[in-house]
Amino acid sequence: MRANAEGRITITPPIKPYLEEKMWFALFWMQPLREFWRRELGEKYFIKLQEVIPYSWLLDPTPLPQHAVIPRLEIHDWREAAKFSQKDRDLLLKVSGFSPLGWGSRGIVLGSDLPHAEWEKRIEHALATFESSPTILQRFHKGRLFEHRYWDPDSDELKTMKGRVRLCPYYFVEGDQVKLRGALATIAPADKKFLHGMSEAILVPSNTQ
Repeated sequence: MRANAEGRITITPPIKPYLEEKMWFALFWMQPLREFWRRELGEKYFIKLQEVIPYSWLLDPTPLPQHAVIPRLEIHDWREAAKFSQKDRDLLLKVSGFSPLGWGSRGIVLGSDLPHAEWEKRIEHALATFESSPTILQRFHKGRLFEHRYWDPDSDELKTMKGRVRLCPYYFVEGDQVKLRGALATIAPADKKFLHGMSEAILVPSNTQ
């Protein structure tokens, strides 16, 4: 990245930092932006994205008016979320943007997996670092299980693994059009809650036809 910034190399396509922002998920669900998204995306795609994007919030420490609450959580202050029971903590904390923790699930924690004291500590840290490393809160969604075959070099045989799939689409700008030309499927083992390019995962190209 430094070489690219200094003009010693050229990266194609260029790096787009804004696409790294998980904050987009929270912005999509913000009520004041609802009509903006509906207008820009069109009604059909707006509704479809509502079906696939888990409800998300931005952990902004700005105080709310006394009569206001955070939507769907019905709390007045984020520190109230720190008091949630384990059952109510089926929520993910995700660091947004170009953070050293923003890749490989390093910046993601599931509230129901943490002791209460640690969950409270994570909430406080997210609020304290809002200006430098914004964090989102997101409903946890466990994906559907699939089976896929892979080659095991240790046993020298074809095996089948059950896992959950993460799809990474690849779009290309061709003239004045943007076209989907492929997707990478990352199949993580069934016992993994967070899906990323781990060494235990199967990585396969996908047909977009």
